[in-house]
Amino acid sequence: MQNDLKGFLEPHSIAVIGASPRPRSVGGTILRNLLSCGFAGKIYPVNPNHERILDLPCFPEVSALPTNTDMAVIAINRSVVLSAVEACGERGIRNLVIITAGFKESGPEGVELERALRKLIERYDLRVVGPNCMGIIHRSETSRLNASFSRWFVPGGSIGFISQSGSLGESLLESFDEAGLGVSTFINLGNRAGLTENDFLRHLGDDPACRTIFLYLESFADPAEFRRILSTLSRDKAVVVFKAGRTKAGAAAVASHTGSLASPDAIVDAFLRQSGALRVATIDDALSALRVLQRDVLPEGNRVAILTNAGGAGIIAADACERMSIDVPRLPEEVVARLTTFLPPEAGYGNPIDMIATANSQQYEKTLETVLPVVDAAIVIFLPPLVYDEPVEAVADGVLRVMEKHPHKPILVCTLSRNPTVAPLVERLQTKQVPTYVMPESAVSAMDVLCRVRSLRRSATDRLAPPRSVPAVVDRIVARARSEDRTGLYFGEGADLLQAYGIQVCPYAYIDSLEEGKSFLASCGGAMVLKVDSPQVLHRFELGAVHTGIESEQELSQAYASLRQAMETHDIPDGRLLAQAMLSGRELILGVERDPVFGPAIMFGIGGTLVEALRDVSFGVAPVSAADAREMIHSIRAFPLLEAFRGQAAVDLVALEQTIVDLSRLAEDTPELGELDLNPVIATEDGIYAVDILFQLAPPASP
Repeated sequence: MQNDLKGFLEPHSIAVIGASPRPRSVGGTILRNLLSCGFAGKIYPVNPNHERILDLPCFPEVSALPTNTDMAVIAINRSVVLSAVEACGERGIRNLVIITAGFKESGPEGVELERALRKLIERYDLRVVGPNCMGIIHRSETSRLNASFSRWFVPGGSIGFISQSGSLGESLLESFDEAGLGVSTFINLGNRAGLTENDFLRHLGDDPACRTIFLYLESFADPAEFRRILSTLSRDKAVVVFKAGRTKAGAAAVASHTGSLASPDAIVDAFLRQSGALRVATIDDALSALRVLQRDVLPEGNRVAILTNAGGAGIIAADACERMSIDVPRLPEEVVARLTTFLPPEAGYGNPIDMIATANSQQYEKTLETVLPVVDAAIVIFLPPLVYDEPVEAVADGVLRVMEKHPHKPILVCTLSRNPTVAPLVERLQTKQVPTYVMPESAVSAMDVLCRVRSLRRSATDRLAPPRSVPAVVDRIVARARSEDRTGLYFGEGADLLQAYGIQVCPYAYIDSLEEGKSFLASCGGAMVLKVDSPQVLHRFELGAVHTGIESEQELSQAYASLRQAMETHDIPDGRLLAQAMLSGRELILGVERDPVFGPAIMFGIGGTLVEALRDVSFGVAPVSAADAREMIHSIRAFPLLEAFRGQAAVDLVALEQTIVDLSRLAEDTPELGELDLNPVIATEDGIYAVDILFQLAPPASP
């Protein structure tokens, strides 16, 4: 499918199949919308029961339409949709918008209808939006199109809006209109029997008039393709996603910690972040993000200056900045010296800058012009005093003049009021797409959006690694386990897999006698661990199948006898005794869970026996880049424990990043891998070592 979808968005002629003179009919509403929106092309109503509709000549059937018809909108009974689609294919009309519902969303009969529709799409090489959709809307300098039954015709602007839901799309269009957001393209995907969000993302990515893309999605048509498109697109354009619904988790019990902690929504978060999209949780969050992104001006860093004529509001804004890791830096002495030349002595010259209630528009403008060069952005708080000698628009004009001198630095404005007296200021700023907010926290949240989008854009790299060969050891180990009807791997097999991908494993050996154990203890130069190793033993502590801190031969003898007894008591005939050097460092957990939608999900967090209670973990979706791994590591609450802490040296974070990347490669290369827990992984200043390895194989694929 080509990126250019102008046949949809800028057609020269449109047929409305199912057009009607009845005002409340869907076909009639679509026809009226096309006429009222100012569509400049030809409109061909199709209805065998009328000769003319709304003063337009009516065609009795599709075969009578002109052969150069660019697009058809189908709004007829479900029982005749397929014949209409086939007729369009025969007539050479390749661009179709199918409004009619009653397909896969309606039950088994609808599923069969949609399957037949897909066959027609393939046979005639059709481009289809829908079925079960509201339609499409587009407005630009050269085109006006409302091929939908929406009540709203977008005002035009820089936002491209793709919605899986028609009703919510309609509601959001109304909200955008109220918020002064300029939407140029609206696509309601419906059932996605033909075109999907990915096709329109490609088109909007190539559209220079579109600066921001907003998607409302309930599922992903092709997650891998979505990620490939966004990995390039998000380098230049902000992509905001409101993802509703949750992936349905499998009903089968999971053996690993990773499986029990991998909530579908956490994986969606990781997938969207790694794709370069900003995920929002609510409609209000979406509106706020889109407002601040309209100008497409991102800060170079996270240093912000706060200007205010209300001291308390400035403090609230500064507190909110600290919570969101936005820097409110101390102003340089030379900047403070310049401020003292035009602000009153009672002013506060820190940051926030409290200009006191008497501050006028000239002082606002000069203060903003003085401080903006030494920060990355500014939040301007202005509450009109009860007695104010000039129009509030004067403050807005001063802000806009400074913005023209510094076009690459964001400026956000907070009014502290919804009173009509501030309306002229808000309206003046909106003409230049300067976002305004009532409360300081809202302005700071908007600043956080800019910082997050900047980080996403900077980290957007080609994360799709080139094809590579899979180490031969992978197929050999998996084949052996399958041949023995095992669902898991021995520690040694898991260690071979990890080491084939460069992941270090603690020193270990299998011992068949007490003497071999004593030799291993002597070689450790410190304490050792002895445990039962068996694919059927998932959690050793509960079975008393592990002894730690063994430092003497007497302790070893006792542990050896105890574990032999445990294998008999718990009927573990395939158990082997595994000796390991006892390492000292931070206990971490790494894991893999195979999500049915997104594929291998990689988990990282603080490990040990309390991992499920603490739930301090993060996720990434393979492939995981070094930047993704770094984000995963820094996002856990306990990250400070990985730095130098209470006499302990900092963990080798570079090695930890590489370990996560390597684990991601292993998961991608090994579809037979169902679940994996590395818990604990011991992180030291010298390296990262897997200590406990739980490999569970996925069920064999059906023939």
